[in-house]
Amino acid sequence: MKFIYSYMQYEPEISPEDFDICPILLTQPEKDKWTPLCLSKPFLDRIKKADMKISILQDGSHYPVEETALKQLHENILNFIDENL
Repeated sequence: MKFIYSYMQYEPEISPEDFDICPILLTQPEKDKWTPLCLSKPFLDRIKKADMKISILQDGSHYPVEETALKQLHENILNFIDENL
């Protein structure tokens, strides 16, 4: 119960509206039934001062170990780093 309470009461040190520290990459598995994109979007939509990229990992589950999703995860991370160095 303590974990659930802390999860439900959490407030970030920087509000999403004020976040401007670094670019953001969300690699969202396409078939993630635990944390689908629709749960992240309301929060992410509040971020306006930082560049953000959302990449959908095809056929990926919550923990994307599927070959296609894992390859896309790796490629997206490397591209994101290259674009932001």
